[in-house]
Amino acid sequence: MGSRALSKVGTICWFPPVMCFSIIVGLGLDYDVFLISRVYEYRLEGYTDHAAALKGVYMTGYIITAAGVIMAIAFGGLMASTETILNQVSFLLVFSVLMDTFVVRTLCVPALLGLTDKHSWFPKTMPPATRSIGF
Repeated sequence: MGSRALSKVGTICWFPPVMCFSIIVGLGLDYDVFLISRVYEYRLEGYTDHAAALKGVYMTGYIITAAGVIMAIAFGGLMASTETILNQVSFLLVFSVLMDTFVVRTLCVPALLGLTDKHSWFPKTMPPATRSIGF
């Protein structure tokens, strides 16, 4: 391919991880706040914690996945650059967006909600669960 991004560079610059950190945290929080707010809404409607998490992931999945794939494609365009720093920025952003989209949102957040159960909503006391899984 002849792309400098795929050739042996030898070092990593200090600048890309520092610059990408705030972007990565911002994107991760954006996706997770969107998911958690939907789970919270379902929990307020009376769904159990497990059902609210499951329904929240189900209802927001396509939106967050589409946004993550679009962001990964956009950041992937930097990989075509001849500048090593931009190649490193591109790799960090694409990798982190895809990890957040496909691993954190689908596996880690629901698992943590399941482990913490009613304590996920501390200090707020939720209404008693009256509904189970039912789409």
